[in-house]
Amino acid sequence: MIFKYRARDLKGDDRNGEIESNDAHGAATVLRRQGLIVISINPKTTINIKVLDKFLNRVSSDSVVNFTRQIATMIEAGLVLSEAVDILSEQQSQKRFKEVLEEISADLKGGLSFAASLGRYQDIFPNLYVNLVKAGETSGKLDEVLIRMADTLEKEREFKARIKGAMIYPMVVITMMFFVIVIMMVFVIPKLTGFYTQSNLDLPLPTKILIGASSLFTNFWWAMIVVTISIVFGFKRFLSTSRGKYTWDRFLLKIPKLGTLISNVILTNFNRTFALLTSAGIPMLDAINIVEDVTSNAVYKEGLKTAYTGVESGLTFSQQLIALPYFPRLMGQMIRVGEETGKIDEIFKRLADYYESESDHAIKNLTVAIEPLILVVLGIGVAFLVISIILPIYKLTTSF
Repeated sequence: MIFKYRARDLKGDDRNGEIESNDAHGAATVLRRQGLIVISINPKTTINIKVLDKFLNRVSSDSVVNFTRQIATMIEAGLVLSEAVDILSEQQSQKRFKEVLEEISADLKGGLSFAASLGRYQDIFPNLYVNLVKAGETSGKLDEVLIRMADTLEKEREFKARIKGAMIYPMVVITMMFFVIVIMMVFVIPKLTGFYTQSNLDLPLPTKILIGASSLFTNFWWAMIVVTISIVFGFKRFLSTSRGKYTWDRFLLKIPKLGTLISNVILTNFNRTFALLTSAGIPMLDAINIVEDVTSNAVYKEGLKTAYTGVESGLTFSQQLIALPYFPRLMGQMIRVGEETGKIDEIFKRLADYYESESDHAIKNLTVAIEPLILVVLGIGVAFLVISIILPIYKLTTSF
């Protein structure tokens, strides 16, 4: 990676330049050895061919799931880990994943642990995956951990597919509505406007509104694009702040139907991940840290930070969850039972299954609520168009 730096030498003269290093700390160390006092050091913003290649040849989640399942089976059958990776790299058709597996095999043969080698490819194997592999290597049950992980990844994939499938119909209808509105405003309404202008009619209010909107679309389309881009950019900036992200995520959780679905989806992933981590023997504090890292919702992330502090000070995880908002009391009570019986991983699995079932119901309820709402909006839109177009024609015919 290339860094641009600003520094001063021992004489106090400014020195600017570029240096190649793995990270900013390494680059600063090299500069200090050269007798320079570093003022600033930042990554050079250039188009990186490797980054572009990673984007164009992204490794799919299906490939990772298949790899996990296959390598677990091979290890269970008694194959040496490096040999198993070699076999899978030969069978791999995806270019980048094949290269990654070849590099992992070389690392293993060079004495690097499997977890450490996987950790070099965070875009393919996230922190959760690497930590579970590390726990499997430490306990000597790598094959069992990988099989459980493959099962969990497959469940997550199926769960996400169900959610996306349920959202297809509303998104298609909304997209079609948008294109119909644009076509009407840009091509149809301007032709009617010319006709109405020539007739010198006193146009009704709905027609004036429609003509004004059409004029805005045709004459000030550039301003609408600028405003839209500004709103999107401003919203992204707002979400990039910790306060903005928390405010938005909390707002989403309070929306009827949608908030319930979002909450159930988060709790499903939350419990499934904890089940995987605790069954692999990872300590609770480490598990909380990992789950916090993979949780995208700022409200639940903040709750996990609070829970971590409480558990660190000697309280139980269930006590913390019961005291926190947005975490159902039932879940905290169930986890308390798991803590008392020593079967907390089983409790997490049951909770994951329960909230997955609740998510399915929430999806159905949401789609049932959205469909009539879309029909009502369509009906109002069509009625407004018909009234706006027919009223002037009716006036024109009755004036003779």
